[in-house]
Parts: sequence; structure tokens; C-alpha cells
Amino acid sequence: MQTPTLRPKETTTEPHRLNPVTSLSTSRYNRSSYIQVCPRIISKGPASCASSPSASRWQRFIHPEGQPYFVLYNEEFPVVTEANLEEAETEAQILDSLSVVTKELRCHDIEVPPRCELFLELDEDRSGLFWLEDLGTELLDIPAAMSPSHLDTALEKVYWVHVEYFPMHHEPHDQGLSQIVDDLYNIISHGQADRLTSRTSTFPYTADTCKRFLRILSRKSGQSVDGYTLCYAARLASAIANQRFITFYGQQSAQLDRLQEMYPGDVLEHRWLSTVANLMLWGIPGHYNTLLEDLYVNEQVYADQWTYFMSLCLADWTTSMSWTFPVLIASILLANVRGGTISTAIPTIVSCGISIASASCLHLRHSPLAESSASFGARYLRQAKSTSVGFLPSAVVFSLPKATYMWAVGFLFAQFLFIASRSVSKLVALVAASFLAVLLLFILWVISPEEPGVVSLFRSLSTSYVTHLYSGAAREDESMA
Repeated sequence: MQTPTLRPKETTTEPHRLNPVTSLSTSRYNRSSYIQVCPRIISKGPASCASSPSASRWQRFIHPEGQPYFVLYNEEFPVVTEANLEEAETEAQILDSLSVVTKELRCHDIEVPPRCELFLELDEDRSGLFWLEDLGTELLDIPAAMSPSHLDTALEKVYWVHVEYFPMHHEPHDQGLSQIVDDLYNIISHGQADRLTSRTSTFPYTADTCKRFLRILSRKSGQSVDGYTLCYAARLASAIANQRFITFYGQQSAQLDRLQEMYPGDVLEHRWLSTVANLMLWGIPGHYNTLLEDLYVNEQVYADQWTYFMSLCLADWTTSMSWTFPVLIASILLANVRGGTISTAIPTIVSCGISIASASCLHLRHSPLAESSASFGARYLRQAKSTSVGFLPSAVVFSLPKATYMWAVGFLFAQFLFIASRSVSKLVALVAASFLAVLLLFILWVISPEEPGVVSLFRSLSTSYVTHLYSGAAREDESMA
């Protein structure tokens, strides 16, 4: 297994020391250096390979993404680095660091296991020793683990990230690395079946994505693995290892269902606010709050569930806005008929205005999130969740377009009854209003769940207008009631 990263530090007053990190902590994808280009002279004659001070000791490889790195095959273990060894000073620093590691290994009488690599990266800000002494996981940016075997899963992810970053120098016939393609094929096949038969599977990829991965892996099944294949296979293996770590794979308390809570739930305060919000907004905040809680169980976010939820929200807000305009127009027209006044249309107009404004703002803010990643969704939900009231603020805001539209419909109905009462007798108007109210209650009673009560009516009304997150993803074994 890979030895983690060592970052050398060199000063005039201290001996050369090393800092502990892992491949996950490198600046590979966060470098801010700028390039400089200028016209060049093409030499006459055949093209020749430029030599460098390190050419005799190091082998240069190019990662499939384009990043060059260097490998030194010494007697004890290979050394890999992304440092620019075409500079003599940089090579000297790397070799100096290597001598420090070799000295510490001999001092502590540590025998390096087979297939172990040393990764060196230059850095001038940190110092320390890595895995030559006891070290806490928090210093390596490795999450807390519940057992040694759980920690091994986290280190497996670090290993595969290292292989992904440095895949080109491995032997094509290395049995240990060649086996990963067949292993991945079996793992992803099971994940595909799990996704097809369970709507709360913990596997990170959808069935369609698994199908594409299996098609790619099948081309290399049973064959020697080159650097390009090893690169994407290691990336998949690190993702699988990460999923196994966060779901406690192999532990007695493994997470077998995506909605299974593994940590004690937060004790929410001010629960009366949720009751008031649901009564004022037709129970819709409670529905949105449930969906948000389902998305963020154990602070885990699945990309397909997150994007599907955002797509549903965007569609709901768009529909609410499109339905609000006819209500607004009808209210204004009623205000201009005989017996109507503009004051009777004010509640409807205000409700429509809130619905249109909130839907427009929500759509503008969240439309880019429909294609965002799971990590972005996790950051969004982490910021949106309050320690005292949970997702209630977000649920209330998400409910405004639909809830205020429903209030607008109610106010329009009241406006119509008011104008009608001025044209007919009060008895006829009262009878008509009572009949419509009884009809509405009958409809709510028909579509409501079995338990009686006002809360169930509000819940049934809200769920009639808001699509559930899993409405189109029924399990295969749920085709029979």
C-alpha cells in the first residue's frame, strides 16, 4: 500500500524535516501559477529530446490528464513526485528529503513492505514526520473512524487516489493492479442491481451510470492494465472506497439503507413555529421539510437525488407562477365589474405578487443547482440547516410560491362571493357559499389519509400539489399492494 506524502522543509537554523500529508491533501488541482509563452526557434535537423539534470536518475511519465511526474527506482522502494526535477535545485531538495526518510526508517527499524511507494512534494510552510511515528488521523485530513477496519477503508481510498495520480509507471502485468478491473465490474454490477431494486440504495451511482461504467470495464476484463485504464479504474475504486467508509461497510452497524440514521438526531427547538408555518401555508412547509431531511440523512448527499429534488422544485415554482397570472387577471377583471371595487381585489393581488416574486427569485437562485454535484449540494444543505429549527426556514421559503397561489385562489373565491352577494339576495349567496364549502370539505375528505383531523387535510392538500421525491421511482417489488 502507498506510503503517504512527505513535504520537505528546509531552513538555515533547523535540520531538514518532513511534514505528514496524504495524496488527498496535495495542491494538484488548486495550483495558481501562471504560464508564460513566447515565440520559439525550431532547430534545424532531426528533433532531439532535451536532457535534464535528473534524466540519468529519474524516469519521466505523463498522467493521462497531462500532468508530468517523475519516478526513481531505488533499491528499497520507488519514489514518485510531481516536483519539477528539470531544475537542479529542486532535484537536490527531493534527494535530500529521500535521505532523511531512509535514515528515519533505519533508525526506527521499519521494514518497507512490497509495492510501497514514497510520494514527495515540495512545500515551504509545514514540517513534521510522517508514519515514522504515531500520528492522528486529524493531521492527515482523514475522517474519524469507528474501528481499525473502518480506518483501513479510509486508507484504501487514499491508496487509490495515489494510484490515480501516478498510474503510468506500473507494470502492465502486475496481478494486484490488474485484478481491480474485474473487482470493479463485480462491485458495480451488484450496485446496478441494488439501484434497480431499491429506491433507497446506498450505492453512489445510478443504474444508467453503472451501465456505462460496465461497458467501459468490460473492454479490459481479463487483460493487462495499462496506465490509462489504471487511472480511471483507480478513480472508480477510490469513489467506491469512500462510499464504503461513509456507510460503515464491513462494520457491525453498517448503513444498509440511505434513509437509515446512523447518528443521534438533532433536538429541534421552537417546534411551535413549524405548526404555525404549516397552518398558514397549507401544510406545504412540512412536506418540503421532509424532503430536505431525506436528502441530508447522516449529512450524506447523493448526486442523483439532489439534482432530481432541485428539478422538482424548479418545476413546481414555474408551475405556480404560470397558474398565478390567470388568478391575478381574473381578480382585476372582477374588480371592474358592476358591484366590484379595487379594495376587494387587494388581498388577491398581494398574494399573487408574493407568489410571482418568490417564484422568480427562487428560480433565479436555484436553477444552476439542478446540475450541481453532490459535494455542492452537501455544502448548500449544511448551510441551510439550522441547529434550532432544522430546515424549516428553507421549507417556508420553498413553499411561498405554491402557498400564496392557493391563498390567492381563496381570496379570489371570496371576492367573487362578495360581488355576487351584492347582486343577489343574501340568502342565496349564503346557500351558495355553504354548498361550495361543503363540496370542498368532501373533496379533501376523499383525498385525505385514513387518520381524521385538520392536520391530515392540510397534509393531503399539500401533497396533492407537490410531487414527492420518489413518486416516479417505485421499487420493482412494490408492483403489488
